[in-house]
Amino acid sequence: MKKVHIIFILLSIVLLYACSSAPKNFSYFYKNKNTGLNKKLNLNGYYVSEHGCDSSFFSMYMFYDNGLFSIATTSHISTEMIRCFERGGTSNVCKYPLWGIYEVIGDTVRTQVIRPEGNGCVIFRDYIILPNKRLVNVSDYVEPQYTNLGYMSNYPSFSNNQCHKAADFYPMEQKRDSTACPFLNKKWFWTN
Repeated sequence: MKKVHIIFILLSIVLLYACSSAPKNFSYFYKNKNTGLNKKLNLNGYYVSEHGCDSSFFSMYMFYDNGLFSIATTSHISTEMIRCFERGGTSNVCKYPLWGIYEVIGDTVRTQVIRPEGNGCVIFRDYIILPNKRLVNVSDYVEPQYTNLGYMSNYPSFSNNQCHKAADFYPMEQKRDSTACPFLNKKWFWTN
């Protein structure tokens, strides 16, 4: 029993250390300022887009006007996942969505989300805002040289989505509070 406690303590220390510093390719920093995206897109809800060519997965995501971004990739959009996006919570499903930051550059929304395991792994996604205020995912990739997560080397990256379709938007009356982002208490997450 004593060995189990020691192993648990060591693993806890390793996890705390891994989450205390930024992933090496983390490049945008949180500013907690209105980004102006709310003038280009409806932010009072979530978007759903197909996850690329030959994929049976969907990405469900939402933007906050303060620069935060949350996303979950799933094989189907469940009622429980929708509730998590609306209200948050402590269920395992509510812990699944990843958090990160976005920047708006012209008609492009560039996002980075962080998988916190290991030394952290940044997933980059770019979206184009169409003239009709619809959104298209045009890239989704990792930089495998910056992660020690072996399974991420098989991440279905694409720097140019050949099968892009406009995302569907689903309005919500209530939206998960952005303070649920687990990185807000990390110094490295904020702008210098």
